[in-house]
Amino acid sequence: MAADLRFHVHVAEPTLEHGTPPVPHGHPAVASPISSTLITGERDAVLVDTPWSHDHIRVITDWIASFDKNLTAIYITHGHGDHWFGAPALLERFPGARAYSTAGTAAYIKSQHETRATAWDARFPGQVCEGEISPEIIPDEGIELEGNVLKAVQLGHTDTDDTTGLWVPSIRLFVAGDSVYNHCHQYLNESGDGGLDAWYRALDVIEALDPRYAVAGHKDRAQPDDGAAVQRTRTYLRTFQRLTEEGRRTPEEFFDEMMRLFPGYANPKALWRSVVAVTGPPTA
Repeated sequence: MAADLRFHVHVAEPTLEHGTPPVPHGHPAVASPISSTLITGERDAVLVDTPWSHDHIRVITDWIASFDKNLTAIYITHGHGDHWFGAPALLERFPGARAYSTAGTAAYIKSQHETRATAWDARFPGQVCEGEISPEIIPDEGIELEGNVLKAVQLGHTDTDDTTGLWVPSIRLFVAGDSVYNHCHQYLNESGDGGLDAWYRALDVIEALDPRYAVAGHKDRAQPDDGAAVQRTRTYLRTFQRLTEEGRRTPEEFFDEMMRLFPGYANPKALWRSVVAVTGPPTA
């Protein structure tokens, strides 16, 4: 018989950026909080996504070990480095585990290796985990955890290209990577040229699964990992799109309106970067 599975979510703390232009009203320039999901059976466990800094890895290593399970796999949902830079360090600590991704994510990971000095090390000097990985391509039938299937779901473009999630039908859990955000401002810098329409289609795919639980790649740790997070993501995107199409606002006014409509959301810096990417930089 298949074992009963459980899942546990670890949220890594936001990290202060260096050399990032100021955010309106003095909000700190930080990287968004990162979620990692540990799916556990009676003996074994699978981790979905890793955080990226040395400090994050020290914390999550102890957290994983506290469950006293055999970590068999690390699945990476997409190529953004904040979801996998820590994987080499975790594979050293848990040598029995194997790293998996889709082919699209594996190609993106290779490109991130090549740009990390300018894209990451410059903003977070001395903090980004070193090491490279070449994940195995996850089989079409998924990977197995004590008689349960964990299957990759191709989502296409969401906040970047070639994103995926991991579907665990036995407990109706969808680990969404960055296709879903949960009370955290969304990264929309790569959402031009039809990117939002593609993201809506990805949300349609997730909703068709009818997940009971959905773990967002970036989330407020106080928020539940409920299926309603998918609709909240859609609402945020549609609101951002509406304000973009209305025009008439300065970047600061656009930012302030989103902050008013989504009070308490984590990481206003991500919102500001998205606004500037869409509207252009504020005038002097």
